[in-house]
Amino acid sequence: MAKAKKSRTNGNYRNASAGLNGSRRILDDVLALAGTLVRSQKDMGADKLNSLASLTREYAASMTDLPNLRVQVASAADSLEGVADYVMHTEIEQMVGDAGTFARRHPLATLAVTVAAGMAASRLMYRQPVKMTAASSRKAGSRRASASRVGKRTVQARRNTNGHAHA
Repeated sequence: MAKAKKSRTNGNYRNASAGLNGSRRILDDVLALAGTLVRSQKDMGADKLNSLASLTREYAASMTDLPNLRVQVASAADSLEGVADYVMHTEIEQMVGDAGTFARRHPLATLAVTVAAGMAASRLMYRQPVKMTAASSRKAGSRRASASRVGKRTVQARRNTNGHAHA
């Protein structure tokens, strides 16, 4: 009887192990697919960073009135070119490792960048055109008209209060 329990338990472990291996294979496949997608977009991203760097350098050259700021903007252009070279010549796995190292060394900066990226992503995701029906457009028009009347009244009230009322 003890042997039957033992074999049943071993069978459960084998089934759990097989399920875990299957999940790992699926995860590995998904990561490989994501890596392929990222590699295909890597060169395009590096090109965009290079074009942004050249535009920043042109902007710096046009800043003749503010020489100190011009130096800072030119330095930013150099940094952008460095990032573009890094993206172009570094493998994705190394970039992920570097990002992990940076996150461990600078947790507050990582948090700030993550929050900013999340806010930008949410604004992009929820930026859908609003379809207005005839009834809602009439309501919006009446709200705008009443808001402009209120704005005019407030300006007039301020003028009266400040002694600038003219006939």
